[in-house]
Amino acid sequence: MYKLVAIDLDGTLLNSFGEVSIANKEAIKDAVKNGVDVVLASRKNAYFCKKFGKRNWSR
Repeated sequence: MYKLVAIDLDGTLLNSFGEVSIANKEAIKDAVKNGVDVVLASRKNAYFCKKFGKRNWSR
């Protein structure tokens, strides 16, 4: 079983419009529900990453 998932933002988590797809949201929710830690990995600055890290993924 996976214990941690690290996700890049641009081109992986976010589409070309800077949005998170429904499929990605569902995958993140499922991972967290199963006890997996999900972290963001990016060259973007911390302010930009926090914007996505503090989201309510249940929407």
